[in-house]
Amino acid sequence: MSTGVKAVRRMFDAFASGDVSGAEEYIHDDYLNPDSLERSTARGPEGFAGNVKWLHNAFSDIKFSELEISEGGGFVLARVIMSGQHTGDLVGFPATGRAFYAEQLHLCRILEGKIAQHRDWRDDLGVLRQLGLPRLGD
Repeated sequence: MSTGVKAVRRMFDAFASGDVSGAEEYIHDDYLNPDSLERSTARGPEGFAGNVKWLHNAFSDIKFSELEISEGGGFVLARVIMSGQHTGDLVGFPATGRAFYAEQLHLCRILEGKIAQHRDWRDDLGVLRQLGLPRLGD
């Protein structure tokens, strides 16, 4: 297994567990996920740790099931199912306690064996529907 695939799998382990200790081993100092820029401009392991914290503030029982992972041209592509329970604030929506699952696609640029850039495409609308959000008229 390549170092890029190992790095991406460690990233998903951290997203699931909330444990970012050792993130500097698989997250490049230039790491950036543009989706997180509205929350923070931090980069590298610090920026990654902020993303993980944000995720765990909104959800618990987080799991990632790998459907497919491939590497080529300096990138790792991973297709996963994320599942969990909505137990905290999610972009202004209070916890519903509901469970959810959604397919996601992640594209990570690997530099020096670490994740330098991370783009993701998620079924956010599907998740909101499963959570019963937004609740219109509340």
